[in-house]
Amino acid sequence: MIVAIFVVLLGLLAIYKGKFVRKHNLKLYIGFTVVSVLMFVLQDKAFSTPFVQGFLGLSFYYLVMIAGALKKGSKVKKSLMGVRREYSILGFITVLPHATKYLLEWFNGEIEFPIYGVIGFVLMIPLFITSFQSIRKLMTQKSWKRLQSVAYVIYILLFIHLIINYTERINLVLYLVLFVSYFVMKIAFEIKKAKEKQMCSAMKKQTK
Repeated sequence: MIVAIFVVLLGLLAIYKGKFVRKHNLKLYIGFTVVSVLMFVLQDKAFSTPFVQGFLGLSFYYLVMIAGALKKGSKVKKSLMGVRREYSILGFITVLPHATKYLLEWFNGEIEFPIYGVIGFVLMIPLFITSFQSIRKLMTQKSWKRLQSVAYVIYILLFIHLIINYTERINLVLYLVLFVSYFVMKIAFEIKKAKEKQMCSAMKKQTK
């Protein structure tokens, strides 16, 4: 349930303090990087759980996901889209302790290879790198959009990873609610978008 709490808190942060997040993004990146390293070092402590178990990283990524599925023009969508780049970067930074911990455990033969999680994490790396404005400027709009489409593959892999590796039944229910609602909303959004595009095309043909 801690994910639900983080999603709400980070959502409110985006709505009411989005300008602050954008203005101080570099400070936030550095601060969260330092904290993430400390949480990995102190992973046996209870307070490191949100980082080591990936709950905080998941919360950041979920808001990045859901932003693209919300109703166009809504206040929540505008707010989340306004910090989408920052949340994407922070999501990767805060999921690093989780990824590192379980990769090391697999390497030491303590767990089976978490294939869905690893593939998803590897795919996150180029998206993380190109989220920085200085890197994005080096790419064409077309190539950047093509790369960003990989995010949908990551979302599916993340969903499978969570369903397979949930720790408590209540978390399983939460993951199902969060991701199924996202997939339904996203499909509905894309269908509406396609219909609007068809209507615009039809109107343009009529005016010719």
